[in-house]
Formats: sequence, C-alpha cells, structure tokens
Amino acid sequence: MGRKIPGKKHRGVKDPTKQQKKRLSELNKVINAPPRDKDEQAIPKSLERVMKLKQSVKDGKMMKKNTKKKTKLKNQLIVMGNHHPQIAHPKARPEKVVPVFSQRPDECGKAFLNRVNSETQAFLNETAFEDKYGVEVKRDPSTGNIEGLSKRSKDEIDELMRLKLKHSNTKKKKKKKKDTETTRLTKAQKRKHKLELKKTKKLQDNIDEFKVFKETIEFGDVVHAPPELKIKPKKADASHSERPGRRRLLLDSLFKSHDKSAENPTGVKSVNRSGKRKDLPVGERRQLEERQKEAITAYRNLKSRKAADL
Repeated sequence: MGRKIPGKKHRGVKDPTKQQKKRLSELNKVINAPPRDKDEQAIPKSLERVMKLKQSVKDGKMMKKNTKKKTKLKNQLIVMGNHHPQIAHPKARPEKVVPVFSQRPDECGKAFLNRVNSETQAFLNETAFEDKYGVEVKRDPSTGNIEGLSKRSKDEIDELMRLKLKHSNTKKKKKKKKDTETTRLTKAQKRKHKLELKKTKKLQDNIDEFKVFKETIEFGDVVHAPPELKIKPKKADASHSERPGRRRLLLDSLFKSHDKSAENPTGVKSVNRSGKRKDLPVGERRQLEERQKEAITAYRNLKSRKAADL
C-alpha cells in the first residue's frame, strides 16, 4: 500500500463571540471614525449627484419632455379623407376626387378600417387602369356608379415629363463591361494553381517526340542505304530540287577537275581579262593599248570633220 496523504485540517471557530469581538475591533477604526481634519468635511455622494444633475439642466443638456396625453373622446365617429386639398397647377389635368370616409353609427372601428382599406384598393386599381389605357372612368357623383369611359385628354406637363424620362439615359455614358472578371483567389487556391502550373511545365519538358515514332524491324532485315523520298513535296521548287546527277556530293570535285582537263587537251590557258591592266600579260596589254589609240584617233577625226562642215 502507498503512503497515506493527510488531508487539510479544518480549524473551525471554537468561540463565535470571541471571533465577532475580534472583527468589530478591526472595524472600530473605520466605522464612525472622526474625520482626519476637523475643519474639512467630505460632501456625500448623493449630494454630488444632485448638484451634477442641477448643473446639466442649467446647461441645457437635459430637457424636460413634454408628454401630452392624447385624450380620446368616447362615442366619437371617425372621419377620414382629404380635408385640405392642395391647389393644382392651372394647366395640369384635374385630379380625381378623393372620397371622404365617415364611420357609421352602428359600425365598429375594425369594420370601418376594413371598409376603408377595400375602397382604397379599388380606387388605386381604377387609377392604374386609367393610366395604363389612357382613359377616364366616369362615375355618378351622387351614387358613385360607373357611367362609362372617355378618352383622356393629353396633358402638357405629363407629356413633357414622359419625354424627359425617355431621353434621360441618352447622355449617360455606358459602362464598358470587362471581358474577364478577375476573381480574387485565396492563399490556398493560389498555391494549388502554382503547383498545377509547375506540374504541367515538368510534363512538357519530359515529353520525348521520338517516342511516338517507333520503327518495327523484322528479323534478318538488311539495309544498304538510307531511304529516299520518291514523292515530290507540293511546294518544292523545281530548280532547287535534288535530282539524280545534281546532288552535291563529296566526290564531285574530282569529276569536275577531270572534265576540265578533257576540255583543254592542248594545255592552252584562258586569260582572265577582268581586273587591272597592269596584271595582264605583256602581249595582251600591248594589244589593248593599240586598240585604245585607234579609237581615240577615229573619234578625233570625226569631231574635226563635223567642225569643218559647220
């Protein structure tokens, strides 16, 4: 068995009167104690609150609310309607007469309000019908029954307002819609997008185009030369197409030198007359000078003849 852990001892009060006497002796210096300074006395908190309230009323921060109790007279009938109609514009269309609702003596308040609501809805529906089809509903003023319909006369003010509303949107510049709406991505979405781009780039780098072109070689197949393309391309130039005998091969230089020796069997060298005259052989240079002198003398003789004829 383990060691027994002793619990906390409860030291209770043996003498309650002694304990109370001790507590009162500690509070004796606080309760009903004389002030430290005899000439000074602290203001009570309740008096401070009263003074603060008085000052706030004097400054106008707190105003007295005028609460008037509404006195409702008993047994008084309710009357609802347009008692103070507004003066309309002289050129405006005459407004419809708003009915005045009066409570009947044998009608309770709830029934009266329901009747007012239903008649108001009917009045609004009638007005909407008139505005929609441009007509006026004629009623008998005494009974209120519908007598007929008449076409509404055009009102100048209403027509001007309609035209103004029609052409109000012409001056406004239309906002151009963005082709692509950029949506803000979260940090996790950005990281995911970055990893996807990295993965696709890695796959593109590892693509080997020669893996697609696979050649199957049978057993015992011998190849003596590379393959030749026998089909002529569509856009190939005929002058530059490599035909047999026109290909640039490595041993063409040997054949060309042999052909040149066959063309000049006597060994006569051809003189290159392009370049400066001093680089030419002596015989060729002498012949050229003689021909030049002959041309100059012929030109001078021709010129002297023309001068003599004049």
